[in-house]
Amino acid sequence: MQEAFLHYIWQSQQFHHQHLQTDEGEALQIFTPGFINDQAGPDFEQARIKIGAIEWLGKVEIHIKSSDWMAHQHQQDPAYDGVILHVVWENNQPIRRRDNSLIPTLSLKERVGDKALKKYQHFLQTDHQHPCKPFLAQCPDYFKWAWWTWL
Repeated sequence: MQEAFLHYIWQSQQFHHQHLQTDEGEALQIFTPGFINDQAGPDFEQARIKIGAIEWLGKVEIHIKSSDWMAHQHQQDPAYDGVILHVVWENNQPIRRRDNSLIPTLSLKERVGDKALKKYQHFLQTDHQHPCKPFLAQCPDYFKWAWWTWL
């Protein structure tokens, strides 16, 4: 398992959303996963989610194991105080902010199907300059139109 795969899964929302809830048992809705942060700090910014009855706009950090938060020393870094959701493959430890508040966690291990994993492995193994090109024919025309309009 690589963290880059979890970034792909989170950004593309390629996981099962049925009965979505945090590992702490609160209902979870994801409106937007946010934007990849290519600078120091949490992995995604401006994510918009709803946990329980509260809607949040903030940062999402992604790790393979939740304990990686401690291994990376995020508990001492103020840049991580604004994390609203910790997305992990495996939740092996509750994680808290510097103010000792618990960070809600979403474990993906049981929510990711083999299809997403195989698609990601295909992207890594392809020699094409544009690895998604073979999938373009499967994309609905309105998505292509929206993409071209955005460009």
